[in-house]
Amino acid sequence: MESASYTGPGMWIRIQHRFGPRMTEWIWATIMTGWGASLLLPEPVFDQPSFAFFRSYFSEDTLGWLMVCVGLLRIIGLVINGAKKNVTPWIRVFSAGVGFLVFGGINYCFASSGVISTWIAIYPMLALVELLNAYRAAHDAGENYAVSGNQ
Repeated sequence: MESASYTGPGMWIRIQHRFGPRMTEWIWATIMTGWGASLLLPEPVFDQPSFAFFRSYFSEDTLGWLMVCVGLLRIIGLVINGAKKNVTPWIRVFSAGVGFLVFGGINYCFASSGVISTWIAIYPMLALVELLNAYRAAHDAGENYAVSGNQ
């Protein structure tokens, strides 16, 4: 009987094997973490006019730490999902759904500020790709169930 352990070289082989198809999920988790970290820097970001709507919901530090934590939790979920012999795509579906809400919320806040900037080309696409990530992860869940009978 084989062990489904998280240790040993098999873990790293599984993570490397699954990294390619999940690359956008890793990138988006890193973007989320970096976005939050940039808010924690000493220079005030929320003083800019395009961040006016953000100020009505969060302090800069609160949103920064929230984004860092959500991004790091997603990275941890991807590591667990990549290391596990029997994949757990529902972690990825949930994470991508949260990512869609996060990037959709960022898009909404920028749009509500009334300031048109490069955000209009970036954040809608980040949210859209999160929907695609959720779809692909749900598709993986369906394939996993069809092959193994497990969810």
